[in-house]
Amino acid sequence: MIRTIKRTIPTLRSMLSWDIRLQIRYGFYAVYAVVTLFYLLILDTLPADLVEPALVLVVVTDTAVLGFYFIGALVLIEKREGVLDALVVTPLGIRGYVISKTISLTALAALASTVVVAFVYPTGVDFLLLLAGVALTASLFVLVGVAAVARFNTINRYFFSAVLYGTVLYTPLAGYLGVFETPLYYFLPIQPTLVLVEGAFGGYRLATISYALAYLGLGNAVAYVLARRQFRYHVVQGGEKRRTASTHEPNRLTSWVNERVGSVGGMALADIRNWVRDPILLLAATGPLALGVFARLVLPVIDRQYVPGLDLSVYFPVVLAFLVAFPPYIYGFVVGFFVLEDREQGTLSALVASPLTRSGYLRYRGLSAYLLSVVGVVLSVALFGLADIPPLAVGSIALVAALAGPAVTFLFASLARDSIEGLAINKLLGLVVVLPALAILVLPEPIEYVAGIDPLYWPMKAAVASAETGVGVAVFVYLALGIVSLGLVTVGFARRFDVAT
Repeated sequence: MIRTIKRTIPTLRSMLSWDIRLQIRYGFYAVYAVVTLFYLLILDTLPADLVEPALVLVVVTDTAVLGFYFIGALVLIEKREGVLDALVVTPLGIRGYVISKTISLTALAALASTVVVAFVYPTGVDFLLLLAGVALTASLFVLVGVAAVARFNTINRYFFSAVLYGTVLYTPLAGYLGVFETPLYYFLPIQPTLVLVEGAFGGYRLATISYALAYLGLGNAVAYVLARRQFRYHVVQGGEKRRTASTHEPNRLTSWVNERVGSVGGMALADIRNWVRDPILLLAATGPLALGVFARLVLPVIDRQYVPGLDLSVYFPVVLAFLVAFPPYIYGFVVGFFVLEDREQGTLSALVASPLTRSGYLRYRGLSAYLLSVVGVVLSVALFGLADIPPLAVGSIALVAALAGPAVTFLFASLARDSIEGLAINKLLGLVVVLPALAILVLPEPIEYVAGIDPLYWPMKAAVASAETGVGVAVFVYLALGIVSLGLVTVGFARRFDVAT
């Protein structure tokens, strides 16, 4: 046993060094440098009494769990490229592979969390307790990510499956925010994370800290065993698919559609089946709509019960603007990852050499992202219903804002070489939706117009103007600027993708 460990340590050290270099090359560190700067700027503008809870939320919901966000793409890419087949027969083995990924991503999480807290709250923080909470949480979520991704073959399915159990795991935040309290939160891993991170800012009890450390420690041990077993079964042994693999005849309906309508019809039929049959993709499709319903139900409750004396209704137009931008971002993201997966699996090369051609594939993907975005914006605004906006404005804004759908799709397809880079880009792309809303909220006109560098600002601004003053000349000017800016971005990324393919 001791000899085995001695032989493994140098290999593990080399693998760990390689993982860190790989994460730097893929832009993980650069992305979190930008995201950290964004957090510092936002936290610096908050009132003093809100800084501590905001810091806790940033660490618990983002920096401490960033490994779960990236681990899926890392494993899937190395699985697809055959790297894992070679690694599992080396002295490193499954154990070393899992440990290396866990340590490297935990180190990034610890670095990002420490920088954010140290710059915003440099004194009065127990950094040892903070790092304990972040490290145990980060490693736990990486291990859970390894176990979860082992059964998937595409990043879309892995990524959106996280929403299902993430919704459950993060329910203790309702208790932290004072919305709903229950002792059941202590059975979920985010509760001990909250205990440790919040305790780092003072006022903790030894018994509570002991519970948190013991829970996360035991959780790591269980997750490690589960990750190794799932990895061995689904990746190394091939799971049920390898044992039950068989040849199937082509679907008759697909063949008929291909013959009558062509490749585009066949692709459309395949995509419809994927969206309808796959609960993960169905969840992604309904996500923007669920956000509209959630905002409609929750904001009035918060207004009545938790912020007495503050009229939240004045902020409803900004929420409306966010709901206008969110569907194109989500649908563009999903369709963009379809393109990346087509490229990684070799499907794209086959399609562009078929009668469909590269241009046909490009038009199909762009049009599908656009149409999904139009429908998503209209339904999200209608379901929100807390800001009065004329139907003419809703339709016009949706037609313009939806241009961001194909723009996001082509951005992924043209800039990302694979799913890992796609996830890194998406982490920054979320700022494209958030920053215009913040600019509208806090900046006075005409300084606010600087945010127009972001093309999504213009339809978002049109939504706010329509809700506040009705449909006027300014709304149509904003929409015209949105058409020009989003149109130029879409065409630019489409051409870049066309050349790169």
